[in-house]
Amino acid sequence: MPLAMESSPGSIAVGTDWLTDIEQKLNSAQAVIAIVTPVSIERPWLWFELGATWSNGRSGDCHIYPLCVAEMDLNTLPPPLNRLQALSLGRAADLKMLFEALIAQFGFGKISSFRASNITSRIPKYAKVEVKDVDLNERRLYSGKYSGYSNEELMEIIDTHLFHPDYDKERKYASIHTGREELIQQGKLLHFRDIDRKFELPPGTARQLVVAVAERYSLKPSLLTDNVVRFEYHSE
Repeated sequence: MPLAMESSPGSIAVGTDWLTDIEQKLNSAQAVIAIVTPVSIERPWLWFELGATWSNGRSGDCHIYPLCVAEMDLNTLPPPLNRLQALSLGRAADLKMLFEALIAQFGFGKISSFRASNITSRIPKYAKVEVKDVDLNERRLYSGKYSGYSNEELMEIIDTHLFHPDYDKERKYASIHTGREELIQQGKLLHFRDIDRKFELPPGTARQLVVAVAERYSLKPSLLTDNVVRFEYHSE
């Protein structure tokens, strides 16, 4: 059954131009099952692979089957994915529909031998699945209010909304703000993902730009990891 399966180890030969290989396989695939999770829905590669087969799907040369984890609300899928009949891994009836469609498409197999429990019993709860850091930290698809902003413009947003308010508090009310976690200048712990969420920045922006903005205030990291940072004053 010529399905597109690009995450399977060994599906791409060693030394192969993997992007070309993926494109060729997607162009020749008769069925593409897109596994949709709360993380994958924001990954560029999901949309790249769907886009590569979209025209074949519209012409009938390829069938695209969006298959969502149980935690996904099928009614909230973004366009154009919501134009396709999506199915849920958490519903036995949906899994049966998928296999019925595949049997009808390829002309072999018996639905009478299908048991949804054989699949659902092996699917872990998504909340318990370990998501790799690369998938959490890598820049995701973004269509928020700062879409299209340059790094210089994003640095101004971070400066205006994050650093300058604390600088102003320290300058005017130093005797009031004395705790380490109160002001950035005093070593407050900053979480990159929290900054991105709070100010609606493209994911990964804070990790990339916060340290550069801090240099404007003569601050350097006293602690810096992939997820958090603390700053302290330094002199040239």
